[in-house]
Amino acid sequence: MIVVIVIGVLAALALPALQRVQERALVSRLANDFRQFEAAFQRHVLESGQWPPPADAGEIPAGMNGQLPAAFTQTSPLGGNYLWSGPSHTIVLRNSQARDAIMQRVDALIDDGDLTTGNFAKTAGVGYHFRVH
Repeated sequence: MIVVIVIGVLAALALPALQRVQERALVSRLANDFRQFEAAFQRHVLESGQWPPPADAGEIPAGMNGQLPAAFTQTSPLGGNYLWSGPSHTIVLRNSQARDAIMQRVDALIDDGDLTTGNFAKTAGVGYHFRVH
């Protein structure tokens, strides 16, 4: 009986640590996705001399087939879908259910750590956007 109690206590102590590690991995994966997308859009501009036209969530912008990682058309690691806004040179993550605290960690990896300023920010009613330069 004591062994079962000890195992239960150890499991209870390990669970929060495991959740933090999992959350850190998802944050890193999302930040890496944004970096890869940014590089693909920059490469497209260098090769074609122009930004691609807008595209809906889950769609590759015209002229970018084979240039964007497959993750662009899939659900993000933290939920939601990506889309390319076109004229504003912005990658938008819509419908993510991630808490702002988690997205702030993504922001700290790819921008300034503040969801109200910089190239990665939250827009009410839209989601999170990452401006590509």
